[in-house]
Amino acid sequence: MIYLEQLQFWNQSFNLTSITLDDEIIIKHFVDSLAALRAYNIKIGARLLDVGTGAGFPGIPLKIARLDLDITLIEPARKKSSFLRFIIGLLRLDTVDIFDGTLEKFLNDQPPHESFDFLTTRALKHDLILRHGRRLLRKGGKVILYSSQPIKRSDLSSYWLLTSEYIFHLQKGYGQRVISIVTPST
Repeated sequence: MIYLEQLQFWNQSFNLTSITLDDEIIIKHFVDSLAALRAYNIKIGARLLDVGTGAGFPGIPLKIARLDLDITLIEPARKKSSFLRFIIGLLRLDTVDIFDGTLEKFLNDQPPHESFDFLTTRALKHDLILRHGRRLLRKGGKVILYSSQPIKRSDLSSYWLLTSEYIFHLQKGYGQRVISIVTPST
């Protein structure tokens, strides 16, 4: 509830999200973010990289639900990064890092690579993650992609395999959501 209240308060001054009603934020941001925990059994202590996190989705709800996760949030917009720092401090969330910049800048500034168990995004086009993701994943790592439609296998390059999809409908008729799990092909 603190996260919800602060998101709405900060959203009055900064455009953190176009979704402003309580039930919409809860369903479209929080419930949607947490669905990854139903889509895949994320191991204890996993390292997760959330690319283009915006106001912290899905990374912060996942961290709140699973305090054991080690999460890095990538967000290029300074105002959103300021909000992320504030909310992480307010909620006293440990092992959450914020990178101010793009995924490309992260790749250039943060060696060594291959250090994450999971990569995720809700806001970016999947091709960006799939173009660079192999360099960031540990052996056995997975990419968790949020979307409104299943991924077409033809949209994946030969470097990626679709291993599973979790399809569900958000409450109150807010639409279909799909969480796709993809892994690097060998």
